[in-house]
Amino acid sequence: MRSTDNIRKTIKNTKIKTNPEVSKAVLNDLLDQMDRAEGIKTNAHQSNTWRLIMNNKMTKFATAAVIVIGLGMAVNLIDRAATPVWAIEQSIEAMKNYRGMRYSGTISISWKDFFKEQGVEDLPELPESLGEFEMWAQADEELSRSSATKIMCQDNIIILGNKLQTYVQLADGTTYDIQGDMMKIDPWPTSKLLRHLKDNTSTWTELYGMNAETGKERIFVKGGEPENNRSWEIEFDAESKLLISIKQWNRSDSHEGEPNINIWKIVYYEELPDDIFEIDLPDSSKIIAVNTPLNDPEYGMDAEGLTQEQACYKIIEELWQAMYEQDLDKIRKLIPMTAKWSDEILISNLGLNDGPSELLEMGQIYESKIGPVVPCTIQAKDKQMIIDWIVMFREIDGSSSCVIYSNKGQPRPVE
Repeated sequence: MRSTDNIRKTIKNTKIKTNPEVSKAVLNDLLDQMDRAEGIKTNAHQSNTWRLIMNNKMTKFATAAVIVIGLGMAVNLIDRAATPVWAIEQSIEAMKNYRGMRYSGTISISWKDFFKEQGVEDLPELPESLGEFEMWAQADEELSRSSATKIMCQDNIIILGNKLQTYVQLADGTTYDIQGDMMKIDPWPTSKLLRHLKDNTSTWTELYGMNAETGKERIFVKGGEPENNRSWEIEFDAESKLLISIKQWNRSDSHEGEPNINIWKIVYYEELPDDIFEIDLPDSSKIIAVNTPLNDPEYGMDAEGLTQEQACYKIIEELWQAMYEQDLDKIRKLIPMTAKWSDEILISNLGLNDGPSELLEMGQIYESKIGPVVPCTIQAKDKQMIIDWIVMFREIDGSSSCVIYSNKGQPRPVE
């Protein structure tokens, strides 16, 4: 078998003419071979959801290579034995250097259904799907989830999300103000996401290829998650190890047809400037406040007569009692962002498939931009973990109450 250098030389000296149809056929043949390859079986227990929940000056560009790839490229297969071994840990390490990302692609989802799942129904008729979009996203300091996102999409619609609220601005300037971050990316596409994909897929198939035009080596990975009914293809640059494209289908048994998520370009930044995530708000007559479960007095827990510390510990105790009793309606009342989740999604995302974890202790409360954070040490199967819960306090009609806003980051092992 020729070495990689010889293959590169052969490609460089060969006159190749291609067209989009031929390139697509070559890529499809490559992916078909991946489908036929034997996957690596893994066990899946944990369930997380990565939600892509995207004209300013760009500064502080990453000094490392910006990776751009087109879906219409021609691909040559490479003998895996002749290439350096790639491990997902290398990509996890490489992506730790970047807090900012810009995605280009298409998403085919129903906005009406998406917002309805978040408990938001008082919105105008939005496009049935996002179509082509540009999304800017900044990670929080822990690289656990996004702290801000901005989507520029068709029909001049702008969607802006941060940890406290979401704005949907139409072309005429009308702006819908929604309490809560409906557009977050969680987990952030670094170690948590990549490790989740590796650990929760029913198949993990790797194939090495080369862009015939540039000579750049690529790693293609395909897999499926039956529990979440989705399948995906992800692509890495062999030199930088960075993730450079993503496709996702909302079915676990096929990689055919148009994907529901198709991100064909990712640009990495050490950090994005704050003004990227600003929006020009119109006068107050064109700003419409939208009701959500977060500001609905029917949700949450009465905090009258309690200190914030007492209320924080009490609402966490009530949450665990509800989980022990499998009282899903009570859980939804305490965590309003889950109000419209199906039983299956709620059980899966709280890890209740095998029964609730044991709450061992609640630690010292610390502050976040949203509200107090309660670290909870839990016994999860054969290991102890810490999960941080954010508590949000509200004043509605003169009464004090609180809700569990969300978890902060992902569970981490006890050191």
